[in-house]
Amino acid sequence: MTEDQLLAELGRLYFLEDVSKIELARRFDLSRFKVARMLVKGRERGIIRIQIHEPTQNLPEYADPLTTTLGLPMVRVVETDGSAARVRDTVAQMAAQLLRESWEDGDVVGMGGGRTLHALGGHVMEAPALTVVQMVGVLPSSARMAPLEQLRAIVEASGGSIQTFGTPLFAGSVQRRDSWTAQLGEVRELHDRLDLAVVGIGAWGPEDSILREAYPPAVRSRLDEAGPVAEMLGHWFTADGGVVAQDITRMSITTEIPQLSAAPHVVAVAAGGDKAEAIMGVARSGLITGLVTDREAAERMLQLAGAR
Repeated sequence: MTEDQLLAELGRLYFLEDVSKIELARRFDLSRFKVARMLVKGRERGIIRIQIHEPTQNLPEYADPLTTTLGLPMVRVVETDGSAARVRDTVAQMAAQLLRESWEDGDVVGMGGGRTLHALGGHVMEAPALTVVQMVGVLPSSARMAPLEQLRAIVEASGGSIQTFGTPLFAGSVQRRDSWTAQLGEVRELHDRLDLAVVGIGAWGPEDSILREAYPPAVRSRLDEAGPVAEMLGHWFTADGGVVAQDITRMSITTEIPQLSAAPHVVAVAAGGDKAEAIMGVARSGLITGLVTDREAAERMLQLAGAR
């Protein structure tokens, strides 16, 4: 092999397969000092590159008062900067760390949709043998943002499974919703057996929600009249945690509130100061047990609550 190929092979064996320098020297008929020099040369040439992914750090100075303010057992707050996409990605990375520490073989894990959870799917590098189930129908504009397909290869490689369905969030009528729901079978049964649910939170307003385009004008007007500040899995919440617009939810394909209430752990993943009021509304509903968010959203929530 060429010298560059030899450098690459030495780097692969030493750094990825933990083959010692002494063993490499024996295999390639080199001195161990020559092996050491070649590993250095490989790094200098850029053939061997080492990346360290530092874990995202929690900010207890924000997380601790938020646990009290929101009445949640678990809150994680991360430092973020840059674009909205960068903020979502950093929050998603923290959520992925939390999942790695939380889930176990055999767990039934429900997964919502949206941009932040889509980013989360890209940060999950390994998983135990889980059953991961879709919790809510798809928005026309966000089919590409569903995290489940990103997780499929990882979950199935460990002996787990992914359960999805292709129906939209808003069915348009109670009859159509009931007809589609009746066909979901195993998925609906899994919603009754959730060990963990990971959900996003949407803000509702003229400028704030990608949800608006999923509903016809008459439904949007009905939602505006109901006055929600937040949406989670097609359920609508006021600032004080009340559930409203249940007639709209009745026409939607989603996990039911009793099923969410029965889940031991429901973790919301949401970012951005513009989501602060929405996050607080959902937290006050009592349906979530944990939150992963960013410093800007945390600061705004503490300000709204008068804690800062």
